[in-house]
Amino acid sequence: MEPFLDALKKRVLVGDGAYGTLFSRRGLSTPGLISPLLNLAKPGFVKAIHEEYLRAGADVIETNTFGASRPVLEAAGMGERARDVWVKGAQIARDAANGKAWVLGSIGPLGRVGLKLTPEERQAAYAEQARGLAEGGVDAILFETFSDLEDISLAIAGGKEAAPSTPLMAQMAFSIAGTTTSGVSPETMLDALTKLRIDVIGANCGGGESAAIEVIRRIAQRTSMPISVYPNRGLADFDENGRPIYIEGADYFAKSARRLADLGANLIGGCCGTGPEEIKKLKALLAGRLVSARHPAAASSGKRAAVRHATLKVQKTLGVELARGGVVVAEIDPPRGVDATEQLEGAKKVTAAGVDAITIADNALSVMRMGNLALAQLFMRELSARIILHVACRDRSLMGTQSHLLAAYAMGISNILAVTGDPIATQAHQGSSGVFDMSSTKLIELISRINRGEFTAEADGDLRTNFYIGAAFNSATRSLENETKRLERKKQSGAGFVMTQPVFSVEAARAVANTIAPLNMPVLLGVMPLVSERNAEFLHNEVPGIQIPESVRARMAGKSGKAGRAEGMAIAREMMEQVSEQVAGFYLITPFDRYDMIAELAKAAKSLRVKARA
Repeated sequence: MEPFLDALKKRVLVGDGAYGTLFSRRGLSTPGLISPLLNLAKPGFVKAIHEEYLRAGADVIETNTFGASRPVLEAAGMGERARDVWVKGAQIARDAANGKAWVLGSIGPLGRVGLKLTPEERQAAYAEQARGLAEGGVDAILFETFSDLEDISLAIAGGKEAAPSTPLMAQMAFSIAGTTTSGVSPETMLDALTKLRIDVIGANCGGGESAAIEVIRRIAQRTSMPISVYPNRGLADFDENGRPIYIEGADYFAKSARRLADLGANLIGGCCGTGPEEIKKLKALLAGRLVSARHPAAASSGKRAAVRHATLKVQKTLGVELARGGVVVAEIDPPRGVDATEQLEGAKKVTAAGVDAITIADNALSVMRMGNLALAQLFMRELSARIILHVACRDRSLMGTQSHLLAAYAMGISNILAVTGDPIATQAHQGSSGVFDMSSTKLIELISRINRGEFTAEADGDLRTNFYIGAAFNSATRSLENETKRLERKKQSGAGFVMTQPVFSVEAARAVANTIAPLNMPVLLGVMPLVSERNAEFLHNEVPGIQIPESVRARMAGKSGKAGRAEGMAIAREMMEQVSEQVAGFYLITPFDRYDMIAELAKAAKSLRVKARA
């Protein structure tokens, strides 16, 4: 057979269809099973499915290795067999092809396990899988179903490192909205990946044929590079057991694929929901088809005509105030029910005391509360309060988080604190689980992309959000140096200011401020007045992210009630007085709904600001 890339440039090649779909139909997949493990457990069955696609007319087949990186296999307890899975997967596909079809080594994104890895570790994982597939003899390596531009760039870098002589293909998954779930447009993908000198670019999975046609149209207008596309068989519905079902017929799928060929696609196959029947129909329409000529135009500026939205009134960010210093914000958590009367009264007290903004947590400590967006609306309506809205990765999917952010901006909120969120205590909320589609760093990157307009609808023209993004800092960490490295990555992703966990001593406050200082980011130092010995011991021993020095706990020993509150306030004021010149301001955290204490601290903080400017 001639080299794969040479054939790809001459005639339209037909790819295979989905493997997970067929494994499910054949009863070979079970919940929790990583399908590529069948390469070792049931190699004959895997080969038989390859052969079904070949008999249907596929010119190109993929290895059964999607989603089988070492980190994923390690999470399943099979990390020591990772190389065997890759090499065996390539060998099974090559044996089935028998020199009559080309074989692509399939590599998918790392998924949630990748959230815990550094960029270097992620690239190494992709490189290792690419090396195993190349050793197995694939004709090209296909990175497919990626949504994150950084992730696929790391995968390509790993592939170039591990298999420098093997052609590399890159496909991202685009929704019917025209972007990936992380906001990457076809144009952005093309601009970024062209610089990495890949051999084939394209799309798969995502929003079905209509979405694929639109994406390929936009790509084909801008490049002469070979294009590959593997759309789903329409959009999925779900049966009574929650399994995806696809109602679209094979004839419609094939006709849609013909439109892809008309646009200039070089390789066309199928993704979720497709099987040998769809590939057979596809082959009948495309057999002997030459690649359609393309005449890519120069890249446009991408700027759209401005659209005015006079009704959108957004609060000013805290950027100017934080740069000047002396900012005071007060945290008021939503109620655990629907009555926010007490919280509104507290907000009135701290607003009268002169706080610059009210910050609202997002189900802090994984305790269910009223949605913070609703409480923010109440404060804005009744008090014209400026808001810093916490957004946690724990409770919402990626799509839900994007929607939540757009709703916040439409309401006028421009200051956001991006946090990962406390893990859910299983006994506290049985049946609930953390989502964690993103880490806080990824959330910051997502908000930055929204600011750049990567999710902006066509009708919105050049309207862009202007979120001012805050990053959390764990001041009780065992290694301030490591926490600062994480903060540096957050800054690189788009964070503009810092809000720390509460600190309780001058020494701790100075250590935190000095550690963050080289990053040149304004810091709101977390301050939470203690109310009793019991409160101090509970926070120190039971609450993650809080550490209270022994000397402070000694001062609180034996104190409760009025005496406890007075001592806690004295400790907080002393610390604020001695570190006020090292930070941009204070983040006052309300203990047990004691808003009078926070109002008093806010006045003290404001007096420090006045003295500093005198």
